[in-house]
Amino acid sequence: MEVISEMQISDRKGLQIEDLRYFVQATEYGSLTAAATAVGVAQSAFSRQLSRLESTLGGRLMHRTGRGVVLTELGRHVLPRAQALLADASALVEDTGGNGRRPAGIVNVGLLPSMARPMTGRLYARVREEFPDIQLRVIEVYSGQIEVMLSEGSIDVGTFNRYRPLRRESQDAVLSSPLCLIAAPGGPHGGKSSVRFSALAGLPLVMPIRPNSLRTLFEETASRRRIETNVVLEVSSATAMKDAVMSCGLYATLPAHAIQEELARGLLEHIPITHPAIRQTTFIDTTRRRPASAAVREVARLLTVLVKQLGMPG
Repeated sequence: MEVISEMQISDRKGLQIEDLRYFVQATEYGSLTAAATAVGVAQSAFSRQLSRLESTLGGRLMHRTGRGVVLTELGRHVLPRAQALLADASALVEDTGGNGRRPAGIVNVGLLPSMARPMTGRLYARVREEFPDIQLRVIEVYSGQIEVMLSEGSIDVGTFNRYRPLRRESQDAVLSSPLCLIAAPGGPHGGKSSVRFSALAGLPLVMPIRPNSLRTLFEETASRRRIETNVVLEVSSATAMKDAVMSCGLYATLPAHAIQEELARGLLEHIPITHPAIRQTTFIDTTRRRPASAAVREVARLLTVLVKQLGMPG
């Protein structure tokens, strides 16, 4: 595969921003026909512009198949850089007032499962009220995946947690919450102000699927204290975790803000875990793959405000 440098791209004649846009849209839709329909041009014209881009870059970017398109190795190499160039162009227009001085565009947001339920609606409502030209795309994934997606540039802003001693400055954290034992009301630990970590031994637990930083720390802590854990169910979302606790009599470990609705309705209860206490520290960051547009900056600001409110009493 030919590796194309920034200098080569800038020196070659004929690179058109619209060609890059068509290429990115073709990968997003997975079909030339669907992408051409979305942008309102004939498929033949759409294909010609893709061919022109391939000629400019010196290689095939995608294979056309009966089921759609599949990126070549060169296409996989070019795609994130094409996305970054388009984002830069959009940010330039926004920041220089080309959109009526109002932030606009699509912002991809990664939210943790523990806060997706209370946060998605609140964030959408605030963005719609203050910046109606911004469109949100919300993805619910765990911390490790969010950090990978931020590094790759596939999301613009994301939340992620830390459980170990912080390397970042503490003022960068937007929320710090103690981990709690989550149980259905009326269980053996009901009404207690706290529960020791050792009391979790033998309890039927529902936990996130590996790899997961909280799960890793939980199991390391149990191993150091020679505590036998009993993970009977693994799930990929906080919603499934809470349902297992309410429906099956299992137990989970989550921060209190993750079960706000269930607490208010008396469906779940939380008991802080001590000896040792484990704190979940939440950060918000934007991708470094490209400069943050005005829309991304405003969404990150609103998200920070809303996440901080999760830790406020009442």
